[in-house]
Amino acid sequence: MSNLSGCATAGAQDKVYHTLEILVDKSVGKAFNIKYTYGEEFIDYIKPSAGSVTPFSSYTAPMRIPDEFKISWETQDRQKHEARVPVLSKLPDSVKNQTILFVIMPDHVEGFVAVSTPSGPRKTRFY
Repeated sequence: MSNLSGCATAGAQDKVYHTLEILVDKSVGKAFNIKYTYGEEFIDYIKPSAGSVTPFSSYTAPMRIPDEFKISWETQDRQKHEARVPVLSKLPDSVKNQTILFVIMPDHVEGFVAVSTPSGPRKTRFY
């Protein structure tokens, strides 16, 4: 494998060993009726509710990096939201052995690449 393996420039069919995490931001508190799609591994996956303490989804495996991440949710005031986050075209570099993290905000979603370092986790925002 070349050192481009796992990069945003890798072919769309290439599987890259990485972690997918989704969490609710503290400013949201709790989200309800969460439904998301991430590539072929999670299609219209449903989570009834999630709080902001820890990621409500954490999955590590060889997965294809999808063109986009789709998600819908309701906030505590029962407002419905949805987002489509471009992924493959926005990743700055390799995500092999790293985490793609999506954070549900009150009215949008932010995307990060996270990596563990000796001084603690480092997140770089890609969306």
